[in-house]
Amino acid sequence: MAFTKKEEKKFKVGNIEIIIGDKYVLDNKFDAGAPEALQKIETTKLPFTGSGVQDAVYFDEMKGLYDTGFYENSNCLQRYTEDERTSLVKIYNSQIKAPFERLKNVDLEPSEKNEFWQNYRYEAYANKQFDTTNPLELMELFQLIVQGTACDKNEKDPFYRNNAQFVVSNPSTVKNKNKEKSKVKLKAITTLNNLADADRDKLKLVLEFIGRGDKLDKVSSDDLKLIYFELFNDGKAGLDIAEKFLDGCNMYEGDEGKTQMEFFYAINKLFNLRKITKGKRGYETLDGVWLGNTLQDISQFCLDSNKAQYKAIESLIEENPKVRREIK
Repeated sequence: MAFTKKEEKKFKVGNIEIIIGDKYVLDNKFDAGAPEALQKIETTKLPFTGSGVQDAVYFDEMKGLYDTGFYENSNCLQRYTEDERTSLVKIYNSQIKAPFERLKNVDLEPSEKNEFWQNYRYEAYANKQFDTTNPLELMELFQLIVQGTACDKNEKDPFYRNNAQFVVSNPSTVKNKNKEKSKVKLKAITTLNNLADADRDKLKLVLEFIGRGDKLDKVSSDDLKLIYFELFNDGKAGLDIAEKFLDGCNMYEGDEGKTQMEFFYAINKLFNLRKITKGKRGYETLDGVWLGNTLQDISQFCLDSNKAQYKAIESLIEENPKVRREIK
């Protein structure tokens, strides 16, 4: 795994992406086992000055070396593959170790006799900030992560989940993510408003397909716009609905998207009429023909006229013509 010069300014430490030039901040890590009062503020520690951690770099007695993260058989790097370690150590040495050594005029070899590592301490506390253009702050951030004191907010690695007391975030990345989320919601609102005025038929079909078509005929366009404006802005749930809505609109414009949605509309009606049942095997006809695990699956199967699902659904539609959609 080789890195370009540009990529060397952006690299992984633990499971956190570090970008040279960005600033990072620590926050207390949520602990489900903490007292209820602390859980409410998603922390493990009281958020007061002095409730932080100060620690040294681990000394590996078996190797007789400090576990600095700057050599390939460093214990803290063993979660990576051999190729990853080779590439990352090269970057860590050029981007973190070398600038620190030049600035402090020290040798960071991990030897047991190295007085620097004997005396070095890193400190962590909530709201502590790190400027990665400063070699001293970058070194401290690096050690906090590789030593297991801090991790990503959505950490999956058991080592970090069990040991870390703090989480690291990049405010600029969080800001960009929030900006992208806002763009998605705004696009969903604009698209829905336009369809409510210009193509109510398409809007109904898309909302039906994503499971949001209940009583749609009884709602005016103005009320519909207000309902979905509030819905799309309802936190993460609203973002999920906005994304599904936009995906549905894109699907409608595809080669077979509208056809699949038409089938879904009829299939949903057939299910409500109990012409299709749901059991342990999924959905099936009353005479036992298996149709699929979800109504969306069945509608996709119906795009192939050679499939048994297509033939079964077409037969049911002929027997129950009112399930076909009336296009206004």
